[in-house]
Amino acid sequence: MSLMELKGITKSYRQGGLFGSKREISVLKGIDLNIEPGRCLGLLGASGCGKSTLGRLALGLEKPDKGGVFYKGQDLAQLSKEEKTLWRRNCQVVFQNSHGAVNPRYEAWRIVSEPLLNYGWVKEKLKPKAEELLASVGLDSTALFKKPHQFSGGELQRICVARALALEPEFIVLDEPVSSLDMLNQSLVLELLSNLKIRSGTAFLFISHDLRVILKMSDSLAVMKGGRITSFSDEISKLEDPNIPVDPTLRTLASAVLEAEPK
Repeated sequence: MSLMELKGITKSYRQGGLFGSKREISVLKGIDLNIEPGRCLGLLGASGCGKSTLGRLALGLEKPDKGGVFYKGQDLAQLSKEEKTLWRRNCQVVFQNSHGAVNPRYEAWRIVSEPLLNYGWVKEKLKPKAEELLASVGLDSTALFKKPHQFSGGELQRICVARALALEPEFIVLDEPVSSLDMLNQSLVLELLSNLKIRSGTAFLFISHDLRVILKMSDSLAVMKGGRITSFSDEISKLEDPNIPVDPTLRTLASAVLEAEPK
């Protein structure tokens, strides 16, 4: 059974002012995707193609107009209150804008332990657990009492990753998590995420417009254009083998990226 499954997802928004006629904008047009436990699905697409909307639907932050989002075979729309609480615990997110995703007045330990506090952890245990979580993303105890403005962009994004891992979730949506970072910090965060996936068995939906970072992180790849999945590969490693038949569009894209990589 898939950990997460999106079936026949469609989503539209109405656009228009108070005095103008409203028109309907179709953003997603019949999306079908599966995310397996312990694997990373890369979702590639240009800005405006609908990939972030799909991420919000996968998180249960919005509801589809048609179709359903399923967690371990259960439709999110049909979950009981207790089941929704468990779902929220097992599903986390890391956003693109790390500075906008944290409270600027909180110290790092408070940012990282916020999910734990929400799920009933006693305050005395929060700082030791926060120190453990920060260590897991390569930050030592000196980071505990610093505030967001005292960190680099890469360090703050690692703090956001640590927060997402606090409740040991089964599924994390990564929405352009490295696009605002320089090349060095991109590499550091991508390596961190890859190691965490292997170590923890967490499944990821990795949303990006950059095929280069998706190839480094993901196991499978879906390409979105105009609200539809236009290309798909269930195993990115197949794209490197010319003897395995795969989507020719993906092979061409991947070949261009791989050839540009430094030897």
